[in-house]
Amino acid sequence: MYRRGFLILGGAAGVAGFGAVLLKTAQGFAEVGFSHVPLSVDEMRARGALIVDIRTPSEWALTGVIEGAELVTFQGASSFAGSFMAALGDKIADGRDVVLICRSGNRSQTAAGALAGRIPNKVISVAGGMKRLMLEGYRPVAVS
Repeated sequence: MYRRGFLILGGAAGVAGFGAVLLKTAQGFAEVGFSHVPLSVDEMRARGALIVDIRTPSEWALTGVIEGAELVTFQGASSFAGSFMAALGDKIADGRDVVLICRSGNRSQTAAGALAGRIPNKVISVAGGMKRLMLEGYRPVAVS
């Protein structure tokens, strides 16, 4: 009986510890000025956000893009803020949120970190990326 109680208590402590790690991770995103969340296209549009697809031209051609999205390829964290501002600086002057999307959410998370603190806008990385949106039924449009 004593051993079972110890195992249950130990399991609860492990779950609490895991929760603390998740909380710290979420706080870490907030501290660097961006969030990484699974938004739908309707949610992005409802925010009035500037949607930016940071994949490569071959990826855009392969799957299509979100209608109305700006297309700026992410080529690395060190140069992204500069290329982003050169391409879209005038389009974020109104202060609206910037939503970054890639194939799976990994690049958009890195790109969001590169922009956070360098632009005054709220930066959001779409968790799961285009892959998740398409699995949920969204049908992108062809690149024009």
